[in-house]
Amino acid sequence: MDLTVIGITPELEEIYRYFLRHPGEGVGSLPESLSMDPDTVEAAVETLGKLSMLDLTDRHRVLATEPRVAVERLVEKRLDELNAEIRRVFGARDAIAGLLEDLQEGERAGAALDIERVESGARVRQRLDDLAFFSYKETLCLHPGGPFNKVMIESALPLDTRSLRRGLSIKEIFHPSALEDPHMVSYLRELMSLGGEVRVTEQPMDRMLMYDRSVAVVPIDPKQNSKGALLVREPGLVSQLFIYFEGLWNSAVDLRTYIDPPEDAPALTDMERRVLEVMATADKDEIAARELDVSVRTYRRYVADLMARLGAVNRFQAALRAKEENWI
Repeated sequence: MDLTVIGITPELEEIYRYFLRHPGEGVGSLPESLSMDPDTVEAAVETLGKLSMLDLTDRHRVLATEPRVAVERLVEKRLDELNAEIRRVFGARDAIAGLLEDLQEGERAGAALDIERVESGARVRQRLDDLAFFSYKETLCLHPGGPFNKVMIESALPLDTRSLRRGLSIKEIFHPSALEDPHMVSYLRELMSLGGEVRVTEQPMDRMLMYDRSVAVVPIDPKQNSKGALLVREPGLVSQLFIYFEGLWNSAVDLRTYIDPPEDAPALTDMERRVLEVMATADKDEIAARELDVSVRTYRRYVADLMARLGAVNRFQAALRAKEENWI
């Protein structure tokens, strides 16, 4: 029990307890009974009187206020103070609009850079934390290297969990070398169980993070991550980097399928299955590509690859064989 949270110091509490145990005694008996300095006692008694914890109408016959009344009154007073403080803190948000106007004015003046170079490792981590915290839609990640160490895994999962609980989509692509550590595999399985999407590809790729398709983070030197990172906001470059990610994502294999491939089913990606389904219904490549939200060239590449795997000489035959093989 700690009454200091409602403004009652140990001295005040001791004097209040004394009068609870000795109702009707006078103030003059306190210094000798509690071995306190008379001035300290006098000041404390006055404070307790102002807090309505003591009735000082007759200082020769002091009565203590019933504890449930006295303490509850102070608790409510403290809660009112805290609520007022919370309202003041939330009120600080009102400054955001004005601050954003200053930011926009700076951007119009050309102060903001479309590509920001960040060389300090600590600074890079801080910027990544900020980008992740303020993202509202999705995070895309490319991991070309091996598994994270234990410290990185333990720090990454809470951040991923926070993002997923906020409703963000997380898509990550890993190289097979990342799966060599069982702790890494366990982490990725946990990430997927929380709603994240993880795929694996053997294709070469460079490390990249992308937030809401508006900011991409890439290493200054892909071979030496310690040199820092580039934060790219230039829309044209970000768009190209997203297309680069999307191509890798569409050709990658789901982590669960990669680790435990079905015995009787082909190793098809979700995109390949969708291509097979569209092949059987779309009359033109342009319509099929639009339905899949990919370029016509990408769609035709998928079609050619699937026809070769099915041993089909045309698309109609490919669709029939896919159905016969229970691919779709």
